[in-house]
Amino acid sequence: MFLKEPVFCRTPRYEVKCADVKDPVKVALTGDWHVSRIVSDKQRQILKEKLEKMKPDVIILQGDLFDTPKSFDDVRLVAKLKKSMKTCAKIAPTVMVLGNHDQVEPTHKPPVSHAEYLSRTRKGVVDEWRQLCKDCNVELLIDGWFEVKELRIFGMLQDPEIYYCKPDKKGENISAMRRHIKELADENVLKFKKGKAHWFVAHAPINELYSMPELSEFDVFSFGHTHGGCVPILADLIIDTCGLHGGIVAPFLKWFPSRFMRGREKLENGASYVVNTGMVMTQNSAPKLLHYVNFLKSAEITEVLITN
Repeated sequence: MFLKEPVFCRTPRYEVKCADVKDPVKVALTGDWHVSRIVSDKQRQILKEKLEKMKPDVIILQGDLFDTPKSFDDVRLVAKLKKSMKTCAKIAPTVMVLGNHDQVEPTHKPPVSHAEYLSRTRKGVVDEWRQLCKDCNVELLIDGWFEVKELRIFGMLQDPEIYYCKPDKKGENISAMRRHIKELADENVLKFKKGKAHWFVAHAPINELYSMPELSEFDVFSFGHTHGGCVPILADLIIDTCGLHGGIVAPFLKWFPSRFMRGREKLENGASYVVNTGMVMTQNSAPKLLHYVNFLKSAEITEVLITN
């Protein structure tokens, strides 16, 4: 069906000034592929064409490449995902962070308890992703750094604890993320180098946590997860033209015009906060009405150029 194929791919471009960078570094952001049997392969063909034209220095895969971790049991889907990941790695050095769909079995119903939610986490899934990334020559960032030219990228693992929140609460588990960031700082994992630009990437936006002193040295924060608020094609162009943030509705009941849902925002400290809406046209776990909204949403690959 034509409705299962992306009909348009946006390529927003942003420039980030960083005094520590002498030579420009071009970064391509993509993610939220949600590879499954109901998602057309057309989205990954668009991905290849756009990335080859963009010629980035590094590609960041921002999570949710599978729609469900059960896809590891499907040889056909694993082969499809590997093909796309290898394509990225041939174009430029490629790094990845894990998303919630990469780790936890999605469901239409909210979890009734913390234990029930965690029970849907696939056992050993992080090791499965490590091996898959190794096979594809992609660097999986599990609270670790990757360096290309004068850019250092830190990828934070958001484990299932971070995505769990009580049914009466909106958004991700901000307290869990705050604790994790503090632990990383205490363990001296968040090391910064002079003369380098620093990039923080995770799957789900960390919202106001960007202001934590432990993260003050980062020049760019980038995320996926929101699907841009599931914005239909043309509506997203109007939203951008008006200078608004957000979309119609995003995961965890964030309603338009919620900040940090899509696009780029300049923060108070001068850093940039970038949210890529992803390539997916549908996802199994979304309410069925949103399946049709997503069918009309444009795919997106974001280009960020870091210059002096």
